[in-house]
Amino acid sequence: MSLTIDTANIISLIGADSGASASLQLASSALAAQSASATVTPDSATPITVTAVDPLDQTRLNKYLSALGAPLKMGADAANIASALVPVMQSLIKERPDLANADFDFSSDNGSIAVTSKTMSASDQSWLQGKLNSSASLVQAVKSFHDDAVAGYSTWADADGNPLSAAQTQAVSQQADKLTSFMSLFSKLGSEAQSSLMKGGTYHLSSDASSGNTLNLAQDPGSATGFLSFMKSVQAAKNGTATFTSSSGQTSYGVLRMDIFGTDSRAIPNFFPPTDTRSLGVDETV
Repeated sequence: MSLTIDTANIISLIGADSGASASLQLASSALAAQSASATVTPDSATPITVTAVDPLDQTRLNKYLSALGAPLKMGADAANIASALVPVMQSLIKERPDLANADFDFSSDNGSIAVTSKTMSASDQSWLQGKLNSSASLVQAVKSFHDDAVAGYSTWADADGNPLSAAQTQAVSQQADKLTSFMSLFSKLGSEAQSSLMKGGTYHLSSDASSGNTLNLAQDPGSATGFLSFMKSVQAAKNGTATFTSSSGQTSYGVLRMDIFGTDSRAIPNFFPPTDTRSLGVDETV
């Protein structure tokens, strides 16, 4: 006997205070419906006694809800990473114009930032890594993404009744460092958002469509110049300043207001314990 959690629905519910309250009320009602105990005896198996968890004790449910909120927090962290990266990339172009179009990516690495590149020399890659790590706001944003991922994993394990040991927490932290590379994450978020835009015309960054500044959330942000161009489209979409010119030549204003980091995106990793436990409301005793 179990209550299956619909992860997507709970995440969407906890996005608002009223939704979280509704989740708790629904779960309490469901738990109350399981007030009776039962003994299940499968053929050729040891009897399993199933007993209901106290429906008035919402501690475990609150832990699951908290864990399921981790991807939303990580989306906000990704937005902070992108914002902190803008001045760093602007500075990079001024200091090293030879690296303006060099492809690279970066990820969390034990409290700092690690840079990877298939085209940069080892010395240039080392210089860029030092450049990124010199930005305290960028390092902190990357650390927050990592920490929120670890917290979600740990809270879920605790709700399952399997709290992590210090050694396990360290192992999970190392896994979280390898969760994602951020330029790749930005690209996935942008492409996902671009696919939802209206077809049959062109979006422009501002009301001046004749400027030719096309809004394109699906462009490659994997270099300094590419990232800054990408962020112009991201900002225009968020601010609602973009226009849409249809194939017939009609221009519409205020048709787009979208924060690519503020949605329940499939691009944000779901980082939870790799167990079969995805239910709550009952305890099993073999």
